[in-house]
Amino acid sequence: MLICPMLSVFQIPIVLEISVNAGFGNMLWSGIQQMHPAEWIAAILSFWCVVLAAKNSIWNWPVAMAGSTIYVFVFLNSGLYSDAILNMIFVGFQIYGWISWRRSSFVGESIRPSLGHQKSIMKVLVVALCVYPFWVYIVSSGLFANVISALVSGDIFMGISRVFGQSPLSNIAPPRFVYLDAMLLFLSLSALYMQAKKWIQNWILWILVDLIYVPVYWLNHNYITAILYLIYIPLALKGLQMWRGEMNKFSPGERNTND
Repeated sequence: MLICPMLSVFQIPIVLEISVNAGFGNMLWSGIQQMHPAEWIAAILSFWCVVLAAKNSIWNWPVAMAGSTIYVFVFLNSGLYSDAILNMIFVGFQIYGWISWRRSSFVGESIRPSLGHQKSIMKVLVVALCVYPFWVYIVSSGLFANVISALVSGDIFMGISRVFGQSPLSNIAPPRFVYLDAMLLFLSLSALYMQAKKWIQNWILWILVDLIYVPVYWLNHNYITAILYLIYIPLALKGLQMWRGEMNKFSPGERNTND
């Protein structure tokens, strides 16, 4: 009974309705022609990191870090502020995941996929829910845009302008889908934390996030990224299957819960 009101609050019905009427086929080709090369590179790296993660390869982390760094500027330039900050935080989480996996490999005991305890999962989601309204306020009030604009005027972005031909942050786009974008931010961070802990539930959360991100990115004219997230869904299903298979190789007593 609570699902419909929650979806309404997060603007999901509006996003889906506009997506259906937006004319996917007509918009796709013109949208692809307008894609910045940075988004293509970020999409390729992000696709590669998911494939590596499904294969349980430690190299998914550095590849993901490269893709996330580029996506920061892509999303700041297209008005998805929560996605921009998400990718900034992604880099920190990805460093944590990389160190965690490397540490286990050094001691000769690889972290095995496991089912996260229900209480541990709930703690992660409750923390995300508590922080959510504060981030919505920061974005909707214009505070985040003001901070970014102040940073743009500093010397820190001088090097970026040389790489991209022009500063991608010279004109900050107004925020779009504030509530929904913020919700996806915290769901994604929760999924990434679970992935670093090798809880199998991370794949279920990623599937949910990917399903919602597809129409959001499409409506925001990030067509390549929308297609990428559509491809993510079967990859995440495959990753879930592979992690379950690896977990089932061990007895319950041998499985590492990583709580």
